[in-house]
Amino acid sequence: MARPHSSSIHSTANSPSVMVSPTRLVKRFVRRTCRHDWKWLIASAALIWLSAAVCLYVLLAYYLAEDLRLVPETIQRARNVLLVTAHPDDETLFFSPTILHGHDNPDVTRALLVLSTGDYNGLGDIRKGEIERSCAALGIQPARCVVLEHGALQDNPKKWWREDVIQDIVAHYVHMWKTDLIFTFDHGGVSGHINHRAVSAGVLNYAQTFPHTPPIYALQSTFLLRKYSSLLDLVLTSVPFSWRITKALFTRHGKLLVGGQDLYGDKALLVSPWRTYLIARAAFSQHASQYSWDRVLYLVVSRYMWLNNLYRIA
Repeated sequence: MARPHSSSIHSTANSPSVMVSPTRLVKRFVRRTCRHDWKWLIASAALIWLSAAVCLYVLLAYYLAEDLRLVPETIQRARNVLLVTAHPDDETLFFSPTILHGHDNPDVTRALLVLSTGDYNGLGDIRKGEIERSCAALGIQPARCVVLEHGALQDNPKKWWREDVIQDIVAHYVHMWKTDLIFTFDHGGVSGHINHRAVSAGVLNYAQTFPHTPPIYALQSTFLLRKYSSLLDLVLTSVPFSWRITKALFTRHGKLLVGGQDLYGDKALLVSPWRTYLIARAAFSQHASQYSWDRVLYLVVSRYMWLNNLYRIA
């Protein structure tokens, strides 16, 4: 058999068809990827996302549930906590991981201030009785479960409530109950309800008007798809906390206060363990007038039943 001429071997080694460029490699990878079954690829990605969400849930609801980098000392050292909402059932549908945090601690007294009876459909008296039973299920004392009937704060999805009225009411109850921590809506109001947003604005006015206000945390609103993605949203929610989670896993607490300021007090991530989630469901079941088929679905698919991420506004 005749041997190939050495010059032909040399020319083949330097041929452009053998020297593959990075661009050609990328194109080849894309072509090979496109030949895969897209359903298989989507299913694989969904499985990975679900696995990550479950792992994060176990980690944050149990192992790191009380870590001061995720639930800052500003929240953990509070002894008289106040939640300010707009309507009966807000406390369970949106704030259950928050209002139930520390419910086993006998040194923590929790209070709920609801600024209207939710009388838009003429059910105000019924809903007032329902929230009293909800407070009982949540372990909130009757004396600190207050539902207001104020002329300027009537349930109405088209009416912006007076912020000066809200700020004065909040100031009154903060002083009376010696509140040292407040939770409320952010400017998006979670669902975008105009009354929710007015509550946020009124509480912010209170913080800006009155001196020496306690720390105030607002519940972070999200867009619609995330709102109804249940625990799957924990993957995205954890991204801003990723450095804190990493430090919590691999380092000790270290120095958390500098000059009296909480280093990690600007935001918090509260995730309900299974037992707390069941308490929240039991509390919402007291709102019989609001218990429709879509609310039953909401109790499972809403991220707010499982987790709350909050940021400090004052």
